[in-house]
Amino acid sequence: MLRNAFQVVSEKLLTVGFQLARPILLRRDRRGTVLMMTAFALVPMTMAIGVAVDYSKAARAQTKMNAAADAAALAGVTQPMMLKTDDEARKAAIAMFNAQVGNLSGVTYDPANLSVTVSAVPGVVTSRQILVTYTAKSLNNFGGVLNNPFITIGGTSKSKATVAPNVDFYLMLDTSPSMALPATSMGIITMTNKTGGCAFACHQTDVSGADTVVNNGVRMSYYSYARSQSVVLRIDLVTLAVQDLTDVATTTASQNNAVYQMALSQFDYKYNNIVSSPTRPADVRTAASQATILPYCRNNQRVCGVSDNDQATNFTAALSGASTTLPVVSGNGTSTAGDTPQAMLFIITDGMRDEDAGSRQIGPMPTTQCAAIKARGIKIAVLYTEYLAAAASDSWSISNVLNPYLAPVDNISPALINCATPGLFYKVTTNDDISAALAILFRQAISLPRLVQ
Repeated sequence: MLRNAFQVVSEKLLTVGFQLARPILLRRDRRGTVLMMTAFALVPMTMAIGVAVDYSKAARAQTKMNAAADAAALAGVTQPMMLKTDDEARKAAIAMFNAQVGNLSGVTYDPANLSVTVSAVPGVVTSRQILVTYTAKSLNNFGGVLNNPFITIGGTSKSKATVAPNVDFYLMLDTSPSMALPATSMGIITMTNKTGGCAFACHQTDVSGADTVVNNGVRMSYYSYARSQSVVLRIDLVTLAVQDLTDVATTTASQNNAVYQMALSQFDYKYNNIVSSPTRPADVRTAASQATILPYCRNNQRVCGVSDNDQATNFTAALSGASTTLPVVSGNGTSTAGDTPQAMLFIITDGMRDEDAGSRQIGPMPTTQCAAIKARGIKIAVLYTEYLAAAASDSWSISNVLNPYLAPVDNISPALINCATPGLFYKVTTNDDISAALAILFRQAISLPRLVQ
């Protein structure tokens, strides 16, 4: 609105200046012509500068008042305020706006020109939305010149929120051998230098043959070598992230006046419950250390003498197990008698499937089971610990993993995004903070106040 007004006035002033100077420009060059042309041009130029100054001043004032409108809209939908009446929320929004704009200089604001409406979000229980609309006047510095003492400014802001629901979080961790990838660039270098190119700290119990290294005269598995060098693995950071998340959940539940419980499971070639029933986050914090990398006897043999081609990331088994552990239908998470907590599945994985489904299946995770779980009203959040193209460095991995699924096109992320509920996918890679990423995903997953306009 302000930009259009500025453009119209500026164009008119420039047209007037040109019309005044045009007769002079058409004459033969004479002494004083430039001076006269400049004199004629100074008037519209000065007026144009005045318009620009007043426009910029009004734009700054509107930006500040828009910020006040945002603050007002959010003030009525904080979790403590969600427990109060709509009238109290409306008064809180009005008070917030008036407090924010009360000391703005160069602005004339009448509280009568502030509108705050409070209503429920259609079709959403225990919800609230607030619409804040205002108008004001920005006083012009060049009002006398232009015969326009002020510029009208205005704006709107809208927020919505629900009462924070009670939620049961089901955390499912990928503990397949590929999660033994070092979590830092330096760790990857340490492993590849020692192993001749393999970045993974594979947990191999038979150290008599291949895929072992000698360190200080002792033959050991890649996993043992990584431990001897204090190389931090992704599974280490995932476990730590889960423990950190339990603290975040406990604090947030208190702030939101909600009840958050957690269950914990892991998967590799099979699904395994660690904490099967939702309980206090503190209990899951203690149990998180039980999630460990799957050990193998030797390459292609989880059990010595029995070949399985390293098919140790079974998403079908994982989602089948999770489906059985999850409730039949998610509740609404209210305190109404007979209602149950909302259910949410958190999957933390590198996304690379390798399982026996009648034949060997390598590549992106299947998503049919994800769709079935979401159809029960259960949200799915996915934290993708990126499967690195550089990690698929041996000849078999280059042919069967790197070229078909990682480079030049990433075919792993799309499946994980498809599995996740919209807005609940997050990716971390080497050197990233997995704890921070999981906390961000957690906060995205819970209902908090947000601006929608």
